[in-house]
Amino acid sequence: MSQSSLADILQANPWFRLLERPHFDKLVGLSTEITWPAGHTIFREGDRDDQLYLILEGQVALDMHMPMRGRVTILTVGPEEVFGWSAAVPAVPKKTAGARAVQPTRAIGLDATALQTACELDHDLGYHVYRWLANVIAGRLKATRMQLLDMYAVEKG
Repeated sequence: MSQSSLADILQANPWFRLLERPHFDKLVGLSTEITWPAGHTIFREGDRDDQLYLILEGQVALDMHMPMRGRVTILTVGPEEVFGWSAAVPAVPKKTAGARAVQPTRAIGLDATALQTACELDHDLGYHVYRWLANVIAGRLKATRMQLLDMYAVEKG
């Protein structure tokens, strides 16, 4: 896909629309379009993966290994949602969950190493990117908290 087509796709995303043009252009340059068929394992928990993904179409299940239960889906993400955030956070070198395409999925992959470098070189860009990622991570923590409350809720009889 050409960079101009990627730019058109990313311009439709609410988060990318908020970026100043030089920052937007920088992120377009770090992006590639990726597609996966339903059932495809994108990465496994503990893998090293240098991509941060933004879903355009389809759904991806995020899963974790749980003792005595095996692989358990903890969250399903869809269009305009991000996964693979740990690749963009230097302190988290491995994937914190696995990812599998639930249905045919089209996404934008951002080169996380190049993204980290770009953020270090341009702190304004870094502020916007890490603020975006902080919101993604906070959303995941909230979802995890809700699951834990569900899992450990005591039924009153």
